[in-house]
Order: sequence, then C-alpha cells, then structure tokens
Amino acid sequence: MKLVNLIGAAVFVVSLFASSAKAGLITGNLNVDNAFQAYISTDNSVQGVLVDSGANWPVTDTFSYGLVDGVDYFIHIAAQDHGGIASFIGEFTLGAGHVFENGTDTLLTNATDWQVSTTGWSNYTTATVHGSNGSSPWGNIAGVDSSAQWIWSADAHGDNSVFFTAAIKAVDVPEPSTLAVFTLVLAGLMLRRKA
Repeated sequence: MKLVNLIGAAVFVVSLFASSAKAGLITGNLNVDNAFQAYISTDNSVQGVLVDSGANWPVTDTFSYGLVDGVDYFIHIAAQDHGGIASFIGEFTLGAGHVFENGTDTLLTNATDWQVSTTGWSNYTTATVHGSNGSSPWGNIAGVDSSAQWIWSADAHGDNSVFFTAAIKAVDVPEPSTLAVFTLVLAGLMLRRKA
C-alpha cells in the first residue's frame, strides 16, 4: 500500500512540474499618458501581435499573453501623447520558461531596461526617466509597483509618438520526462532505503 501511495505522490509531483513547464505567460499592468498599444513580437524591428490598448491613462490596464517555451520575445509599447507632458509607467511579470534581459521575472519601467525610439521599431536609445510612481503631475498609480518610473523619450513635451521595447529571453525548463525519471529514481531510492 505504501508503494502505491509513493507512486501516486510521484505522479502528482511530475504533473505539477509538467504543467508549470508549459506555463509561459507574460502579465502586465501599465498606464500611458495619453494612449498606447502593447504588442508581443519575436523581432525587435517588427511591431508584433496586439495584446492590449488603452486611452484612459489614470486607469491601470492589465493584460496576459501566452508565450511559447524556447522562443525569445520583445514587449513593444507604442505610446501617444495628446498634449502636455507624456509618460509611460508599468510593471510586467513572466511565468516559467522566460526571463527579462536583466535575468529577472519582473520588470518595472526604468531607464536601464527599456529603450525608446521616436521613429518606429528601430533606432532605439535609452529611455529617459521623468519621475517615479507618485510624482506630479500623475500622482500614485494603483496596480503598479511604487518603484516603477515614468519614462519617455528625452523630450516628453515635444515627442508625441514614441515606441518602447524590452527583451524577453527563453530559459531552459526541465522536460516533464526528465522530471518523471528523476522522481521515479528518488522514489526507488526511498523504497530501497526502507527495505
């Protein structure tokens, strides 16, 4: 009876790992003063697939999009200003199978990890910080980490259309068959030890 319980537990653990290995997902919370379209692309010079859009900057937009294991991506934000100072703030999280270029699974808007272009999906330069979450004139944005920064091009008053990019890298995820073998070997060693 104990062997049956042990094998059942091993199968359960393998199924948990197998499901998480396929859980490639990006989620995002963002605000753009004044409007945006968010895309996921496999090429930094191509717009990509539309995953979200918004035109009410005080309200945090949220999206989720599935990512394929083993594929590198870029998150692209096309942002538009309708007068006055412009800016973009956001927080993005990855599931299993991917990391951002900085090696983490969470990315906030900042001038280190984000690039911006004023000409389209090319000619990127470093984004410029125009304040942190809570700064005037935007105030505190609920649903976005307090450490996130408002970013735009260097000219947040004059550049009314900008294009942001951040890289997403695929990472090796153990195959379910490898996990199954490992779990069964571990179960066998435990049984042998009890004998």
